[in-house]
Amino acid sequence: MVTKIAAAALAFALSVLAWAASAEVLVLGSVNDNVRKHVKRFTPMAEYLEQGLAEHGVTEVQISVLPSSAAMEAALADGRVDLYFDSPLVAAKIARNSGGVPFLRRWKRGVGTYHSVIVVPADSAIQSLPDLVGHKIGFQDPDSTSGFLLPMGLILAQNLPVREVAGYQVPTPEDAVGYLFSKDDKNTILWLSRGWIDAAATDPNGFSKLEVAFPGAYRVIARSIEVPRQTVIRSADMGPALAAAVKELLIGLSDTEEGQAVLKKFHKTSKFDDFPDGVDATFAPIYELLDELAARGVLRS
Repeated sequence: MVTKIAAAALAFALSVLAWAASAEVLVLGSVNDNVRKHVKRFTPMAEYLEQGLAEHGVTEVQISVLPSSAAMEAALADGRVDLYFDSPLVAAKIARNSGGVPFLRRWKRGVGTYHSVIVVPADSAIQSLPDLVGHKIGFQDPDSTSGFLLPMGLILAQNLPVREVAGYQVPTPEDAVGYLFSKDDKNTILWLSRGWIDAAATDPNGFSKLEVAFPGAYRVIARSIEVPRQTVIRSADMGPALAAAVKELLIGLSDTEEGQAVLKKFHKTSKFDDFPDGVDATFAPIYELLDELAARGVLRS
């Protein structure tokens, strides 16, 4: 009798160990300093994926909000984050440094691709990018695709000297393009409208807001390449079967009312899809730009 009980206990223990070995936790990652806001934004998506991936051995979907790109690179590299969501140039930089794999395009507010523009007042003497030397341009922050990385790439492509300045009150360097960070796209637009900076980097939405508030008062002097609006990067450690299941679920979200509700809560996402031109063709110019930014010492780690 004791032997049978012991055997049954052993069989049960082995079954629990087998289940534990097959169980898997999926972690969704984001870089932001507002943890509470991002957890709230990611929770409906986490719950949806947790339910949809149960048959694939996923027992829990967690959310990881990290404070910096460097922290996300480490988390993707060692498997603490499985899926990372961000704008394309920042995501590409993190993917390259962590071994992460570009996975899907994420549409935001109905937009699948976007670009950056450099804007000046309509009556400004600045007619082209070389005219920015001796003037100040406002950027959003060092990790902004449309608010820094793309427009700075435009300036560097002209071989113009650049120099970061501490604030808009600081004198502009006469022999370089002075640049500074506003920390928010709305601030950049505000600084330009008040004449505190001579030019501003923004996206088409930011320029549209300027046009609505001040019709005809500003003009575009340069436009960047078109890039995906948002991207999803997966860990290189994710198995092919699980990756296929995750992709199917994310792409299928826009096909149902329940999925559309999840997308809307996920920072007004419209849908997910594959990169239309393929991963290599989409990311080749992005990696080339990142290399140029790094070579000129303006790409922060």
